[in-house]
Amino acid sequence: MYVDAITLAAVADELRVLLTGARVEAIIPPTEHSIAIECYCPPRAGGDEKGQKRWLYLSAHPQLARLHLTLHKPPRAVPEPPPFIMLLRKYLEGARLETVEQPRWERVLHLIFQARVRHGDADEAPAEETEEADKPAGSVEQRPTARYQRLRLIAEIMGRTSNIVLCNEEGLILGCHKRVGADMNRYRVIMPNVPYVPPPPQQRTFAGQLLPRLEPTTVTAAQLSIIPGNEGKESAFVEGGEAAARTVQRRKEVAPRLWQLLVRHLLGFSPLLAREAVYRALGESEAGLELSREQWEELAWNIRDLAALYETHRWHPQLVERLAPTSAAGAESEARAMPLAFAPYVLEQYSAVEGVRVHESPSINVLIDNFYARSEWLDALEGRRAPLRRLLQREVERCRRRAAALEEEQRALAEAENYRRQGELLLTFQHEIERGWTQVSLPDLFAVEGVQDNPPKTAIELDPRLDAVGNANRLFARYQKMRRAAALLPEQIERNRAELATLEQLLTDLQLAETPEEIELVKAEIQAAGYLHEKKSAEAKAGKKKAHRGKALLPGGGVPLYVQSRDGFTMLVGRNSRQNEEVTFRQASGNDLWLHARGVPGAHVIIKAAGRQVPRSTLEQAASLAAYYSQARDNSSVPVDYTLQRHVRHMKGGGPGMVVYDHERTIYVRPSALP
Repeated sequence: MYVDAITLAAVADELRVLLTGARVEAIIPPTEHSIAIECYCPPRAGGDEKGQKRWLYLSAHPQLARLHLTLHKPPRAVPEPPPFIMLLRKYLEGARLETVEQPRWERVLHLIFQARVRHGDADEAPAEETEEADKPAGSVEQRPTARYQRLRLIAEIMGRTSNIVLCNEEGLILGCHKRVGADMNRYRVIMPNVPYVPPPPQQRTFAGQLLPRLEPTTVTAAQLSIIPGNEGKESAFVEGGEAAARTVQRRKEVAPRLWQLLVRHLLGFSPLLAREAVYRALGESEAGLELSREQWEELAWNIRDLAALYETHRWHPQLVERLAPTSAAGAESEARAMPLAFAPYVLEQYSAVEGVRVHESPSINVLIDNFYARSEWLDALEGRRAPLRRLLQREVERCRRRAAALEEEQRALAEAENYRRQGELLLTFQHEIERGWTQVSLPDLFAVEGVQDNPPKTAIELDPRLDAVGNANRLFARYQKMRRAAALLPEQIERNRAELATLEQLLTDLQLAETPEEIELVKAEIQAAGYLHEKKSAEAKAGKKKAHRGKALLPGGGVPLYVQSRDGFTMLVGRNSRQNEEVTFRQASGNDLWLHARGVPGAHVIIKAAGRQVPRSTLEQAASLAAYYSQARDNSSVPVDYTLQRHVRHMKGGGPGMVVYDHERTIYVRPSALP
């Protein structure tokens, strides 16, 4: 789903009403692909309404490109503003939006601003002079003439080639979100100080020729009916209700649907709009190409009717949502709505679809905002989270492989006693063994204690170069070596187990991080643990900056979450390993209640009880928080252990927040972050 030309026309109509005359207050980068502009809209003349601020969101994301108003200030996933944002701040902050223009049937909007020329910008763009009224002679002071320039912010909402470009009134590019050089596109170069060239006109391939696409507001049935014949099929124009026309099957290709032909041959028609026209004409959106004369006439009429919205502006915005049933333990099934499609017209094609509902709104901007609902911001967060997750998962797999190897080694060391027994048997029967033998079978006198009659035989491999005593010494040496290894093995297993627990906790911290700042805290923790090594800066390499030597500085974990329970108890929630360390061992006392999801990495939750009796409702609320901020967040029921803080202690060899505990009890709850 993407924003098409007719949807952009509806957005432009609302922007002209809501933002004309608005002043640009601030410009921020919510994500690396987007720009958010805070606009102050002054009160209307003669109205009682106060001035208000609105956020205009522009995105050049390859899959989520769009332009619309948003209700709230978008959260930022970019720590530092990129150069293009700084350029926009220089030119547009304080400017006023004059008008919004859209090239006909194009997914492009031009936002035209009037900006005051600042000091040092006089030569960069032509400006208009606004002279004040003549003052009488002898006036004390005359104010300098204000100079203005018109700037054009162009949003190209075109999928992978989407871009945001700032131009002056002469069409010279001042800056752009994505630079496109001549090596990438010879037709139009998008670079600073280069004249802006609009996207190429929409064309179609018809009868082997490249022709302009059809104007949908004036298209006729005759124009539509000859399209299939030039798409590899004979004309499907059927005379007066006769049998279906003959079709010529494309070789090695599936016959296209009717809506696909409309997308390729009509100006500004998206797949959603084309399906809507086909559905209104034929009652099914996936219809083929075999139509009668009356059906072609009906299709042409519906295309013109939908395209007329571009001229009449009689918008009827709708958002279609798919209802996905979900179930939870102890609760009845409920419906969760997932956005499916949006349009500035009635979506009749979904009227007969089961499991969907239609939400209407007077504003297409509100529906677009609801449809994307933080999707690009979450995508940007995932882009920052993904490399850290891959690193941690790789380290977790390494620890698991090492754990399996240590377990195998432990099983092998259990056979060490056999080498000692075999050596003693060789010494016992040494007079019966000759040098040069490769194997001998001797009675195992130590197999069953106290039983000397008919003992079982055991086969012993021999080194033919040694006698019985030499072979026995060889077995004793192997036995002693394995005993020494066995003495070190428990410590290695414990150390590997602690490292694995630390890595899994860091992986959970990363999964639960919901802001760029929280991701940076986890990244700093990974770096402090020695799993991530940042490249040295150029200054450090040149010796201009002293590199930090020794152990990396330990990062802070941020501020733990403070929640007031329904019964008035204060609850502390550590949402990462450092915060867990803080709430458990620095902010909690021995008589406070400590909670943690059983058997999985997650948050430490403290109920500041100070020896008071904790009500059941507060205990369940704290347990729900512990379950929600854990690896088991998506489960419907999670076991949560709770005990007094004095029964919690550090794990030997574990990282920050890694603990063991006893005297625990368990409660089963549903994860929830609601207070």
